[in-house]
Amino acid sequence: MDCVSRYSFIIFIFFIQIGQAQIISLEKVGFETSQGVYLESDIYLPDTLGAYPVILLRTPYGKYQYKSFGQYFAEAGFVAIVQDVRGKFGSSGEFFPFYHEREDGLATLDWIVEQAWCNGKIGMYGVSYPAFCALTLAADQHPALQAIVNVSGWVKPGEMATEGGALHLLLNLPWLLHEETLTTRDMGDYDIDSLLWHLPVKDAMNSVGIKSKAWEESNLLDQVNEDFDFDKVDLPILHITGAYDFVKKATLNTYHALRSRSKPNQQLIFGPWFHNQYLTSLTEVGILECGEVSEMGYAALLEKSLNWFTQYLKPEKAIQDQSSAPHVFTLIENDWRQRPGFPYSKACQESWYFGSNKGANSRFGDGTLSTTLLPADIDTFQYDPADPVLTNGGANFHFFPTQLGAKDQTELEERADILVYTSPPFEKATTLAGRIQVHLFAATDGPDTDFTAKLVLVDEEGIAMNMADGIIRGRYRNGLAQEELLIPHNIYEYQIELGTTAFSIPPNYQIRVEIASSNFPKYDRNANTAIHPFEAQKLRVARQTIYSGAPYPSRIILPIICK
Repeated sequence: MDCVSRYSFIIFIFFIQIGQAQIISLEKVGFETSQGVYLESDIYLPDTLGAYPVILLRTPYGKYQYKSFGQYFAEAGFVAIVQDVRGKFGSSGEFFPFYHEREDGLATLDWIVEQAWCNGKIGMYGVSYPAFCALTLAADQHPALQAIVNVSGWVKPGEMATEGGALHLLLNLPWLLHEETLTTRDMGDYDIDSLLWHLPVKDAMNSVGIKSKAWEESNLLDQVNEDFDFDKVDLPILHITGAYDFVKKATLNTYHALRSRSKPNQQLIFGPWFHNQYLTSLTEVGILECGEVSEMGYAALLEKSLNWFTQYLKPEKAIQDQSSAPHVFTLIENDWRQRPGFPYSKACQESWYFGSNKGANSRFGDGTLSTTLLPADIDTFQYDPADPVLTNGGANFHFFPTQLGAKDQTELEERADILVYTSPPFEKATTLAGRIQVHLFAATDGPDTDFTAKLVLVDEEGIAMNMADGIIRGRYRNGLAQEELLIPHNIYEYQIELGTTAFSIPPNYQIRVEIASSNFPKYDRNANTAIHPFEAQKLRVARQTIYSGAPYPSRIILPIICK
């Protein structure tokens, strides 16, 4: 690939004093790809002449924000490069999320290895979108790319943008609104609440004068890395995410895909955090206080990353497989443990069956959870998308701090459109760690609808804390590639993924499952019609029927840690 430096003779050089070391800062250094797209970087080098391993970070958020990152790695004897992705800040072209990062990333690797200060070894670092920029190159086997630090990253955008076929509205709409404003990125000019309620959802951005191809043709993003080949990934990768991080499913899927293929040198750190909390000293996740032991912080994250890159880009001896059991934080117990098989181990899975929820429309707590399958029964409720169940905490977009982590669900549970199923108090301490699923037998009176499930931990004072939640869209009950409308009043078995978590259940605590048909605005509302929810303008009320007991054993499957 023919890459031409635009600023070969217009380089701004600064010497920055950090402790006893100096680094060299080269600002606004760019090159043009073979397509004529100019990609601009800031480069940080050690203060002595020579060739070094390189740490690359590619970002849509502005390279100017990463000076401390560049300085840290340069002081440690690496060249650090922070690059604006296509269409952002100093780089030319049109920004279309995810679409060009593989092509432009490979061009950047080619450009780096041609520079005198590169010794031919490159590592890539990223948090969130920059982690995607790294992972999207992992299967190309570029000879220079030799290690990655993946903090809440993903390979397939669809895994992050949708859940169970429903649009993660509280993420996608604000994030795209944020990014479509390019450099100003001031969402204070918009009424976010009104946009979230706007119908049809497809026209929300256009209603405030923003023409967004990425929003209106979001199906294009599902094609990104559709054919990604995990078998071709032969890189050591450090994976980091948290229990209340909206990206955790995609991050864990990447880790699991590699470990299930016996790929060496894969490590996982699973904390209690929400998205980007690991960059701070915060130890609270909603109403849960996790203690000082839960704290990561930016300095510690950089140190872990430096250790990872030093191990693989500056090895003093042959490297053995450095994979180890995932390092997992257990909520409530507030401790770290090595958890072999996490997150998808099938050992000691335990089914808790739903029992009759008669009277749940007047008060919560009437339904039961039991390890014994009970006689057949049904429960019903009405779902009105004009009056949806409102989001109350969870693994949500960090732009909305009041919606992050665990929240008390008791007031919400008094709604008539939420069914609750509660276990007896636990007699002894029990720990869950892994993937949680609900198998729900249900029927509706229309051609489409949603069902939501939430796992709640109830303490001795009756505070009900959301630990995990999920959703399934009826038309996608068999997967996104198999859209099929429902037959009204037919009974279907829905598998609702509540994601992965780890927490302890102390004696006298209870677990509870909430079943509803909305969790808004976390997920977009289903109009309960044949028209796709992204395009629907008219809403209808749906009558929902939940079946329990034989022969329709609705249940939650819990990953109990065996002792």
